[in-house]
Amino acid sequence: MRYSLFTSNLIILLGGFAAVTVAALKLRDQSYFERLASDSLYKSSCCVLLGMGIATIFLVAVGTFGALKEIKCFLLTFIIALLISFVVLLIGGLLGYVFTAKESTPMKTGMLNTMKKYNKSDTIRETWDTVQVHYQCCGASNHEDWLTVFHGAEKVPPSCCKDLNTVPTCQINAQPVDIWTMGCAYRLKEGGTVVGSVGVTVSCFMIFSLIFSIAVFRSIT
Repeated sequence: MRYSLFTSNLIILLGGFAAVTVAALKLRDQSYFERLASDSLYKSSCCVLLGMGIATIFLVAVGTFGALKEIKCFLLTFIIALLISFVVLLIGGLLGYVFTAKESTPMKTGMLNTMKKYNKSDTIRETWDTVQVHYQCCGASNHEDWLTVFHGAEKVPPSCCKDLNTVPTCQINAQPVDIWTMGCAYRLKEGGTVVGSVGVTVSCFMIFSLIFSIAVFRSIT
């Protein structure tokens, strides 16, 4: 039973590192998108995932030490903390799914409002260009959102083009084969799905560790 606990703790440890990595990357994404359209729910789920990922790494160390040395107080602390972590991490993962399923109209409206300032603000222009190039997206819903901003021959900004060497022809023709067709709002939604998946998956593995740690705790005389 003790080796089963060690195995489950190893899986949880890897899950903790994965949670920290994913949360850090998604918080970076959120920092870009926040300048275009803020959403506290996405940021909250990322922060929960990051915090619990770090806590999980320390918890595994406590649980493994307690099992090796057969110290009941360490194991009891591990069991209680792991149970709390399971609940919080599960909630954080579900928040990611809630963000994905949430009505995206307010977020798209915020993005559309900043798009109108694309030619007036260097900061907004740089942010939109960075987001569209890095996340391979164009506009809030799709490239047609830019038609309200560009009224001349050019229909989209150069950052919408898949190949910057095709600028400005790509901007004028705005054909799906030459530009990114996915809206940036959907890219942000994809991030919520990733955060939710990692949170729920790691929390599910915690159940096995809880079962094994309780069994080891009861076996110590």
